[in-house]
Amino acid sequence: CWIAFVAATWGWHLPATFQLALRSDGWHVVEHACFFTTALMFWYPVIQPWPSVARWPRWAMLPYLLLADGQNTILAALFMFSGRLIYPVYATMPPIAGFTPLGDQIVAGAIMWVPGSIFYLVPAVLIMLQMLAPQSLRSPLPLFPSPEGRGVRGEVSRATEHSASAR
Repeated sequence: CWIAFVAATWGWHLPATFQLALRSDGWHVVEHACFFTTALMFWYPVIQPWPSVARWPRWAMLPYLLLADGQNTILAALFMFSGRLIYPVYATMPPIAGFTPLGDQIVAGAIMWVPGSIFYLVPAVLIMLQMLAPQSLRSPLPLFPSPEGRGVRGEVSRATEHSASAR
């Protein structure tokens, strides 16, 4: 999932493929379909929706997210500090909101870097805090318990235990 996500991100940001997507509505749809599909794949093991079963230990999501942030940071830094237009097609376009094409590229890099990093770092911090929390706080009542009374990871929920002991 990580490799597909990173490959789609970098592959569609190459000048040839990016400009292809700008010139062709069909390729633009393919580009966004790739982004959407690989993003779903990427976030699935992090979010781990019910009734999925973890294939990796929870701590593995920390390097997974941090490495994803690292590749995002490198791509954003290339946009910000290249000193030249990465996509020549923008040289022919009029300034947008007073930005030169190079200025627009720098702003795009800053948006990719700062808000983009937040999307990786906040979940990483939440996972880390969850892992550092006492065991009693790590097994909250599931939001959507299964009919058998089993929670997201298969544990018996406290609500089910309570109702069974009250009988």
